[in-house]
Amino acid sequence: MRILSAKSPVPRASLRHALAVIAAAIALVSISPFGSFGARVAAAEPKFEVAAGLRGWFDPGDHVVVAATVTSDDLLDGRIDVVTQTGARVTREVQVAGGTSKTFLLVVPTGLDGSALDVRLYRDGELSVRRSVPMKVAEQVELVGVLPALVTRVGELPEQTNLATDTGKAQLAELSLEQMALGTAALDVFDTIAATSADLGSLQPAPRAALLGWLNRGGRLLLDDSGDLSTLPAEWRPGAAGYSLAGRGEVRLLNGAATAGQWASIVQPSAMSSTENNQFFGGEQLGTVQQDLARRAGVKLPSMLPLLVPLVVYWFVVSVVLFLVLKASRRLTLAWIAIPLLAALTAGGVLVFGDQWRSAGKPSATLYVDGYPGGGDGMLSLLTFSRNGGTASATLPAGWQSESELTTMFGFAEFSITVAPQVIPTSDATQVKVRLEAGQVATATLAGPTTDSGLRAVAHVDGASVVGTVTNEGPITLTQVAVFAPGGAQLIGSLAPGASAPFSLRADSLPQGFSLADRVWKSVDRPGHDPADLAEYGIWTNASTSRVMYPSGLVRVAGWTDERPSEASMSGGLTSVAVVTELARIEPGTGPLPAASVRTSSVRSPFTQFGNGTADSVYRYLLPPETQLGKRLVVSLPVGIDSIDMWNGSAWVPTSAIKRLITIPPNFVQQGVVMLRIANNGQFFSDAIPVVRGATPKDTA
Repeated sequence: MRILSAKSPVPRASLRHALAVIAAAIALVSISPFGSFGARVAAAEPKFEVAAGLRGWFDPGDHVVVAATVTSDDLLDGRIDVVTQTGARVTREVQVAGGTSKTFLLVVPTGLDGSALDVRLYRDGELSVRRSVPMKVAEQVELVGVLPALVTRVGELPEQTNLATDTGKAQLAELSLEQMALGTAALDVFDTIAATSADLGSLQPAPRAALLGWLNRGGRLLLDDSGDLSTLPAEWRPGAAGYSLAGRGEVRLLNGAATAGQWASIVQPSAMSSTENNQFFGGEQLGTVQQDLARRAGVKLPSMLPLLVPLVVYWFVVSVVLFLVLKASRRLTLAWIAIPLLAALTAGGVLVFGDQWRSAGKPSATLYVDGYPGGGDGMLSLLTFSRNGGTASATLPAGWQSESELTTMFGFAEFSITVAPQVIPTSDATQVKVRLEAGQVATATLAGPTTDSGLRAVAHVDGASVVGTVTNEGPITLTQVAVFAPGGAQLIGSLAPGASAPFSLRADSLPQGFSLADRVWKSVDRPGHDPADLAEYGIWTNASTSRVMYPSGLVRVAGWTDERPSEASMSGGLTSVAVVTELARIEPGTGPLPAASVRTSSVRSPFTQFGNGTADSVYRYLLPPETQLGKRLVVSLPVGIDSIDMWNGSAWVPTSAIKRLITIPPNFVQQGVVMLRIANNGQFFSDAIPVVRGATPKDTA
C-alpha cells in the first residue's frame, strides 16, 4: 500500500471522486427530512388571505377588525403586522401547524381618506407575504352586527337590505364573541348590533364591557325579545316605552321583528360622527397632547444659542487668540497639542449640555375616561424617550388597542425625532414597544376598558335653564370639576369623595364652532394659571377628534386628578394625569317638551367628505321615553325653509310650515323617533337645523 507524504501530490482522479462524494452528501442532506436548511429552501410560500371591516365596509376614523387567515404546508412561526398611515404598527405573533389554516384578528385604527390597509406576514423575522386590502367607505350604508343566538333564531341572515326610509342600505354580518372580546374598539365598525336576551346573558366580562362601552359612545342595540336584561345597567333597560337611552346610545325592543326578517324597517340610519363631533368647525382644537406630555416628562430640545456660543468661542480662540499667543512666544509647534485639547474640551461641553434634557424627568401619560354605570371606556396618550438608546416598552391590561389615527393627524408632534410605536395586543395584556436611538421620543395613543369615572349628575330643564347636581361617588378627590350643557360650561371646583354641587346653565344651544373647555379651564402652558391646576387642553382636544364631546340632549361632567392610575406600567414609573367624565340625560321637566331634552342627529348629508352634493338631508330626533304623546309636538324650521318631508312609518309625507312651524301628528312618532327630510335644492347650507320640541301657548301653527 502506498502512503502519500504531506508533499505528495493528490491524484486528480481521487480529488474528483472526493468532490463528487461531498456533493452527493450535500444533496442528500438537502432533500432529507432532517436537513433544516433544505427544508427552509423548499418550503412553499404560505397562503395569506386578509379581510377587514364588515366585508370591506367601514366608517373613516373608526377602528376595523382585520381577519388574516394563514395556510401553511409546514410549521410557521412569525407575526402579522398592519402598518397604519402614520407608520405605527399593530402586531400579532402567529404560529400555524403544518398542513393547517388559522385565522387571526387584529384591531386597527383608520384615517379619514379611506385608503387601503397594508398587511404583512413575517416568517422567522423575514417578510413573506404582503397584502394591500382595499376598503369601502360606508356612505349611506348602515353596518349591522348580529350576535350568534339571533343568527340561529333567524336561520338565514341576509347580507344586505335596502332601508325602508329610502336612506340607503344596510350590510349585515354575524358578530362573533371572539371579536367582541377584543374590546370596544373592535365594535367601532358597527352602527347597530342586533341580539336576543340569551345573547346578552351569555356575555363574559370582556365582551360585556365592550358592548356597554360601544353603547355609551352612541351604538344602537336591537333586542328581539324582552327576556332577562340583567346584563344591562338598570338605567339602560327598556321600560313600557319599548326603548331606553344608554349614554349616547339606545336600546330597543323588537318584539320578534328580527326573527320575522323585517330588517328594512328595524334598521334606521345612524348619526354621522363627523358632523356630531364638529371637528371641522373649530370645536375643541385647543392644544396638542404631545406638548402637554413633553412638558410633564421634562423633555425638550436644547436651545441652539448655548450650543453655538462655545463653538464660536472655539473658532475665535483657535483661529485668532491661539495663533497670536503661540506666534508671540515663538512656539507654534504647540498648536499640535493645544488645538486637539481645545476641541475635546469644547466637544465635551456641548455633549454635556445637549445630554441634559435626557437626564431629567420620566415618561408621562394622560388618561381620558368616558364613564358609564359600572364601567368606563378609556383613552390613554403615552410619551416615552430613551436616555441611551434601546427598546422602551409599556404594558396595559388586555383589551387595549391602538387608537384612531385622527389623534395623530390632529395633534402635531413637537419633535422631528418622534418615532412610531408597535402595539402588540394579546389575550393577557397589551404591550407598546418602540426601538429608540439615544435622544429619540415616542408617543402613542391607545383605547380600552377601564373602571367607572365615579362622577354622577342629574339634570332637568327649568324654564330657560338646565339645572342639576354633580356628585363625586368615587374614592378620589376631583379638581376643576366642570359641567358642559347645550348653552355653555360652568366650573364647579373641587369635589371630595361623596361631595355634591349644583349647577345651572342656559338650555339654548350655542352656535357651531364655539369651544367650551377654554371657558372653564386655563391652559397649563399659559401664564396666569394656578400651579395646582391639572387640566390639559391636549387630551381634551385629542378626545374630541374621535368622540362626541357635547352630544345633544345630554350634559357632560368632567373632573381632573393625578391620583388615578394611568392603566399603563413602565420600568421606572411615569407621571400621569387623568380626566374622568360622564354623560347624564337632560330630563324634560313638567312643562312642554324642551328642545334641550331631544337628541338631534344628522343621519344623511350630501355635504360630507364622501357625499355627492346632490342628495337630501335627513335628521333623526329621539325623544325621552317619558314623553307624553298626548301633548302637541312641533317642528321649528330654520330661516329659508318652508316645507319638509316627515316619515310616518311607511312613507315620506310632504308638509308645509305656517310661520316656520309644523305640528307633528302623533302617529308620526315611531317608538320615540321623529325623522325629517329636507330636499336638496342647492340653497340650504345653514348651520341651523330643524328643531323638534313641545308646543307652547305662543305656537299657533
